[in-house]
Amino acid sequence: MKQKLVITDLTQMPVGNQVCVVGITEDGKTIRPVHPSGFLKSYLYNNNDLVVCPRAKVEWDFTQDHPVPPHIEDKLFIPNSLKYYGKCDDKQWEQYLLKVSFKTVKDIYQGYLCYNHWVAPGSPTRSIATLIDAKIQSLNIIETEKSVRSRLIFHDISNNKYDLPISDLAFREMTYMQIKRKLEKAEDVSDKIINRLLKSKFVYLRIGLARPWKSTSSEGYEHCYCQITGIHTFPDYLDGKNFTDFTIKSR
Repeated sequence: MKQKLVITDLTQMPVGNQVCVVGITEDGKTIRPVHPSGFLKSYLYNNNDLVVCPRAKVEWDFTQDHPVPPHIEDKLFIPNSLKYYGKCDDKQWEQYLLKVSFKTVKDIYQGYLCYNHWVAPGSPTRSIATLIDAKIQSLNIIETEKSVRSRLIFHDISNNKYDLPISDLAFREMTYMQIKRKLEKAEDVSDKIINRLLKSKFVYLRIGLARPWKSTSSEGYEHCYCQITGIHTFPDYLDGKNFTDFTIKSR
């Protein structure tokens, strides 16, 4: 069945050539296109042009639902069925972000959120939504020899504090470029980004759950950890750029 979506999330998966994509239909249904071999980065392109990215209006041919709670939005799709219908203007874009929006992280996960950062595999709840009215506190960028990772600290309107990793692909590529290629200090990059976020009129955080993972501190149990899958602001803190504008070709 053919289905049109507005893409809201584009995140990096642990496998380098795979990403996670999420979109919202006109009637407010969230869909995550999935494929047995993973969503390859090559599926983001149409005739060598990047078309699958936040704000984009696209269509795929979906075959069947493939829910594995809490990732109830998963749906199998046919990659070569992609059609591109342009991008949303600011008004349309904001309307789609608000179609599945909540004011607290706990409301997103309907009582299944544990310790403000994970949900148990199998929980009968959604895996992703938009958080509105978040109060940004700080950004912690961690640089290692080969990577740059970021965590955003914020409060929702219930004054609960969250410290979550950022998997947003454009954000990751932007910080990597600034620190690894331009050789800026992580602290300076963090300060500049926080200033831009705080100056934005509206900040919408997309909060999603990673696939089940067993950490060294989880006593042998798998958890679906919370992460920030998209940071969307008005005006756009990325100035309309996408992850390819920051990609280091030599990596």
